[in-house]
Amino acid sequence: MNKKVLLLLATTLTLSAAQAPITFERTFGGDEDDVAKAVIQTDDGYLIAGKTKSFTSHRDYDAYLIKIDKKGKKLWSKVYGGEEDDEANALTAHGKEFVFVGSTESYGNDNLSYYFVKIDANGESLWQKSYFRGERDYYYGNDIVSDGKNLVIAGSERHLKFMSAKINPLQFQIDTEGDLLWRSYVYGDDEDRAKAIVSTQDGYMLAGSTESYGYGDFDAYLVKLDKEGKKVWFKTFGGKEDEIAEDIIATKDGYLLVGSTDSFGLNYHNVYVIKTDKEGKKIWERTYGGTYDDEAFAVATAPDGGYVIAGRTKTRRDGFDLLLLKIDENGKRQWERTYGGDEDDAAHDIVATDDGYLIVGEKQSDVSRNSDVWLLKVDLKGKL
Repeated sequence: MNKKVLLLLATTLTLSAAQAPITFERTFGGDEDDVAKAVIQTDDGYLIAGKTKSFTSHRDYDAYLIKIDKKGKKLWSKVYGGEEDDEANALTAHGKEFVFVGSTESYGNDNLSYYFVKIDANGESLWQKSYFRGERDYYYGNDIVSDGKNLVIAGSERHLKFMSAKINPLQFQIDTEGDLLWRSYVYGDDEDRAKAIVSTQDGYMLAGSTESYGYGDFDAYLVKLDKEGKKVWFKTFGGKEDEIAEDIIATKDGYLLVGSTDSFGLNYHNVYVIKTDKEGKKIWERTYGGTYDDEAFAVATAPDGGYVIAGRTKTRRDGFDLLLLKIDENGKRQWERTYGGDEDDAAHDIVATDDGYLIVGEKQSDVSRNSDVWLLKVDLKGKL
């Protein structure tokens, strides 16, 4: 073989190796339950947030953050919280730093409060704060978004009344020091929850579930808020049974919501996806599912303009597997993957990269049935 052919072959092999997608599977955790709820991409890897019982000085949960490099190697992990249950459910970059949000029993009121912590690039806490309105109420911090200057936290307030409770979305804006700027209380007569929020040019979009409005029991909803958190409009989606929106992303021409439905599809829960325009008008809705329950918890825009949905699927009567579903921009299913063992496994968040997707969630041990943080970095076809 002459030198030119050898040089060409070597160059081809080098380019192929350089273009090969990075894939890996990792678990992190200890002897107790550990769960990943959210992930964001950083300049040098990924930052994951969740909760842990394995690495605390007590038997309750602490908020748990893990930093990994682009190949899945752990760079550091840290816990945050007090002597009772604390958890992180979402996080966002804010300049060179990060802020996560969740709920806390250790700080705040007598029961459960919003919990938000600002950290530097090494995970060191810069400040931590809690927020509540009532001493005996419960507050669930579910999502956080940055508008470039300030941050908005979305969640729900469970207000206790005599022999009953009222649940409504409660959002608030904080500045870079965690101080309150405004509070937004979107409410109806029945149970309503906020699960996810995105920032827009003129405000915010809030998604979740509502029992106060809509067509049946619970319906998925989309709420437009202005820059001061005031409600501009409210849209609902669903049928006679329960529909829930778990996540929302902005698209080039509107919004995409994902969650679950009991009204449409085959049977049990089905994955439910709604595409709207920028005014919340429904463009299309789709359901996806098999014989048993299928639920979507997170969605990301794919590099080709479609969408990748992460959640869980019940492939047998007594256990869930992680579900990964790819659809095109019109909702047509392109491929579907499942990963898991004999016990319950699930994906809770997903981020898209140039060469694939990083999925985070939990994997239950076949022996102890405790869960570990579970990471899957797959290629653009969903393969390890």
